[in-house]
Amino acid sequence: MAPSFSGVWKLQTKYQYNSEFPVDLNLLPNGLFAGGTPSSNTDVVDQIKPDSAGNATDFGDLLTTRNKASGGGSDTRFIVAGGTYTGADDNVIQYMTYATSGNATDFGDLANSSNSTQGSSISNNVRYIHTFGVTSGTSGEINYFTIASTGNATDFGDQTATFYLSNVGNISSTTRGIIGGSGNSTYIGTIHYVTIASAGNTTDFGDLSGSGKKAHAGMSSATRGLFAGGIYSTTYLNTIDYITIASTGNATDFGDLTVARAYLAGLSSSTRGVVGGGSDGSTVQNVIDFITIASTGDATDFGDLTVARTYLVAGGAGQASVQNEADFAPAAMGLIAGANVSGDAAGYQTTIQYLNLASTGNAVMFGDLNEGCVNSAGLGSATRGVFALGGTDGDESADNTIEFSVFATKGKATDFGDLSSNISQKCGTSNATIGLFAGGWDGSSSNVIDKITIASAGNATDHGDLTLQRRYPAGLSNTTTAFFGGGYSSQTTALSNVIDSVAFASSGNATDFGDLTVARQALAGASSSTRGVFAGGQGNTIDYITMASAGNATDFGDLTASRTLSSSLSDKTKGVFAGGVGSSDNTIDFITIASTGNASDFGDLLYNAQQASASASNSHGGIS
Repeated sequence: MAPSFSGVWKLQTKYQYNSEFPVDLNLLPNGLFAGGTPSSNTDVVDQIKPDSAGNATDFGDLLTTRNKASGGGSDTRFIVAGGTYTGADDNVIQYMTYATSGNATDFGDLANSSNSTQGSSISNNVRYIHTFGVTSGTSGEINYFTIASTGNATDFGDQTATFYLSNVGNISSTTRGIIGGSGNSTYIGTIHYVTIASAGNTTDFGDLSGSGKKAHAGMSSATRGLFAGGIYSTTYLNTIDYITIASTGNATDFGDLTVARAYLAGLSSSTRGVVGGGSDGSTVQNVIDFITIASTGDATDFGDLTVARTYLVAGGAGQASVQNEADFAPAAMGLIAGANVSGDAAGYQTTIQYLNLASTGNAVMFGDLNEGCVNSAGLGSATRGVFALGGTDGDESADNTIEFSVFATKGKATDFGDLSSNISQKCGTSNATIGLFAGGWDGSSSNVIDKITIASAGNATDHGDLTLQRRYPAGLSNTTTAFFGGGYSSQTTALSNVIDSVAFASSGNATDFGDLTVARQALAGASSSTRGVFAGGQGNTIDYITMASAGNATDFGDLTASRTLSSSLSDKTKGVFAGGVGSSDNTIDFITIASTGNASDFGDLLYNAQQASASASNSHGGIS
C-alpha cells in the first residue's frame, strides 16, 4: 500500500508507487471551447483538461462574440477562424495560447467573408486548413495558413462535394485531414479528405453510417477519426461513427453520446475525444461527454460548460495530430521547400518538409514559403536554410525572391532579399557563412554567380561568372570552394559535362575543374568535407570528385531510379536525393559518400515533388 501523498517524498518512493502517484492537473494539456450561441452570440472561452474530468472554467474571451466558426490549432496555439459576428459572415482569424489564459489576439483574415461560416477545420502541428460552408453547388473554398506565424490565409483548393455544417472539430492525422457529413436542402453522409501538406481539392473517402447528418462533432487520435451526434432532418442523433484515417472506406458504429444533440463541438487529447454543448431540439445543452478513442462504446459524462450553447468551436493542445515530433529539431537536418504537383502554377506548393539526416525515414512537415514555387534553389548554414524561389505563383517563368527559415524553428519562411535578376533553374551551395546561387534561365542560360551572407538578410551581390552559361547545373562545396557541374547551355546549344570551381573567400570568376562522366542537366549535388557527388539528371548516374584535386569525375554507382530535377541534401556522411521527375516522384534515395555503390531507399516525401524543389541542410560538407 502506498504511503500518504502528503509531505516530502524520496524519489525512490515516488518511482516505487508511480502508478498511484497523484497527477498534477496543471501539467495536463488544455482543451478549449469558444464562442457559440446561448440565446445570442457569445465571446466566452472555456477551459477543460481532456484527460481528467470536471466542469469547465473561464479561460478568456474572443475578440468579438461569434458563432459558426471553425476551431483547432497546434499543440501551442488555439485558432478560431471565420464565423458569424453581429449577424453577418466574418473573415477574421484569431488565436490564443493554450498555456496562458487571456483574451484572443488578431491573426489575420480568411480570403473572403462570404460562406466563411458553417465550415470545418483541419490541422497538424504546422498548418491550419479552414473549409468554407457551402449551401449549394460543389465548389466550396478551402483556405490555409501557417499556425506559428500571423497573416492572411491562402487558397488551398476546393471541396468537390457540398459540405455545410460538417464536423465541428479537427479530424486528422499528421498528414491527412477529414471532413464529412452535410445538410442544407438535402443531407449527405459523404466523407472527403485532403493531404495537409499538398494544396489541392478534396478527394472522396467514403460515407458515414445512415442517411447522412449535419452539425456533428469531430475528434481523432493519430489513427482513428470520430463523428458524434448531429441531426438528420428533424431527428437529433446520439450516434458516434468512426473511421481509420489512413485508409479510405465507410464509417463504422462506435457507440452513443449521453444525450442526443446537434450543433455541438469536439476536441481531442492523445487518447480521448471530448464533445461539449449543442441542442437536443428543445434545450440548449451545457453537457460535456468523453470517449476513449482506441476502444468502442458509449460516451461518459465529463462535466459541464460554464454556459450552455450551440454553434461553438473547440480545440485540444494534446491532440495527437498537432504534436511536435519528439526528436525535433534533429542535429543533422535537411529542408525541402516548394514543388510542383500538377504541371502548372495551380500545383506550385509552399510546403517546407524536413528530414532527419542521421536516420532514414519519411519527410515531416516543417512550414511554408510565402509563395508556391518550382525550379528553385537552396543552400544552408548551421542555423539557416535559404531558398531562391525561381518560378512562382505570381511569375511562372522567373522571380528574384529569396526567403529563409531557421532550422530550429518550424513555421513560415521570412523574406531575405532579392537575387540580382528575375531568374529560375539556378543551383545553390554554401560554406558556413557565404551562399552562392549560380547559373539559371532568364530567357537564355546564365553564367552569373550571386553571393549572399547567410547570417544577414539583404540582396545578393555579384560574385563572378561561371566558365559557361548554363541552366539546371548542380552545386556542392567544401569549406573553401564551391563546385558547379553539368547543365544545359544555350551558348553551345548542348548539355554540359563541365565542372567549375570558385573560392568562397573572394569574388572572382570560376575556373575549370574537370568533367562529369556524362553531360547532363537537372542533376543534384551533395558533399562531405572531402568528396563531392553529382547524381541523376536525365538518368540514374552518380559521379564523384575529390574536391582537393582538379580532375574528371569517377563513376560512383546508380540511383534506385532515374531522377531529373530532384532535391539533394547531405550531412557529411550521407548524400540524400529526393523527388524529381522519375519512376516514383516521392521516393528518397541515399548513399554513403565515403564509399561507392548504388543508392538505397531512405523514405518518402509528403507528396510527389517535381521540378527542382529548393533544399538546404545544416550539416553538409561546406560546414566545418
